[in-house]
Amino acid sequence: MNEKFDFITNTLIIGGGPSGSTLARELNKYNIDNILIEKNFDYDKPCGGGIKAIVFEEFNIPRELETKRITNLNLFSTLNSANFNIKKAPLSIVLRKEFDHKLRLIAKEEGTTLIEGKYKSVAYFKDYVIANIKTKDKLLTIKANFIVGADGVKSNVKKDLLDIYPKSFLTNYVIVKNKAIDSCEFYFGSKYSPKRYAWIFPHGDDISIGSIFENDSNAKEVFEELLKENKANNFKRKGFYIPNWDEKSIFYKNRVFFVGDAAGQTLPFTYEGIYYSMKSARILSNAIVKNDPKLYEKEWKQTFEKTFKSYHWAEKFFLYSDFMSNKMLQFFKNKALQEKARQYWDNKSKPINAKDIVIKFFKYFFKR
Repeated sequence: MNEKFDFITNTLIIGGGPSGSTLARELNKYNIDNILIEKNFDYDKPCGGGIKAIVFEEFNIPRELETKRITNLNLFSTLNSANFNIKKAPLSIVLRKEFDHKLRLIAKEEGTTLIEGKYKSVAYFKDYVIANIKTKDKLLTIKANFIVGADGVKSNVKKDLLDIYPKSFLTNYVIVKNKAIDSCEFYFGSKYSPKRYAWIFPHGDDISIGSIFENDSNAKEVFEELLKENKANNFKRKGFYIPNWDEKSIFYKNRVFFVGDAAGQTLPFTYEGIYYSMKSARILSNAIVKNDPKLYEKEWKQTFEKTFKSYHWAEKFFLYSDFMSNKMLQFFKNKALQEKARQYWDNKSKPINAKDIVIKFFKYFFKR
């Protein structure tokens, strides 16, 4: 039987980003055999690189991967601006190529079999799967108890099994060389990014300027104006997709799990993906260790569903008109309310539902 396969493993993980590498590391803690497939060890994922600073201690990651510590967010709308102090829950900036590479190496050191190769296909059976992985030298055949699609928002594993990709937004961005800043800036309203937002983030010794696109908006033209304002219109534009969370997303089918961007596990409104992908991978590992696939979706929803729904409705409430975006920044000028919002963002307060968001918002402004 063994002669038919190049490898036999418990869990075959497709995608060597934060979710895939974290899952591998978590499985190693329980001596669960796993193989991690990354299509390109030199890949530099387009990403703002913002992540909760607690991630280094929580996941035992070297602190030197942090290129900058952010304690202030500067927020702008068409009429208002506000400074959001996040010193109590700072944001770290990482360079994704370095960050992802290190996570894969740590997983390998802890017991993972790491392979550079591209997912080609999988056959599904009652008690196992058989996957084909194309490396530079040969086509590998791997038998596994489970396969995990951790291969991003354009997940080939998900497309192969379900004939769909995760829901997503298109973004454009440029890297402006040798222009450092010490804060993260967010721009709301039709002047900057209709129905979503634009950003300026530190990126090592450079900055990243980006904008999230709605297909039915004039966001491309608006983005060009933002580049002109920052004297960045001569730099190369690039595009990438970020997940648009879908509460109907499928967690598991036919011995295949999905995690991270492949499962749309990016927090709405803030579009934080790295941290929540890693937390989701930890939840998934528990289901694999206990050989209980249904446990993954159950525990994920118990942990995050209310938070994701809350941010989803806040996103729709505040970002879909200039009036509400301006009111949101007026809201953030109040330090007490700002602290309350920080507690929600830092998961120190229970998430609130859509109805409560609307009630609290209007109570605040009608009392003024």
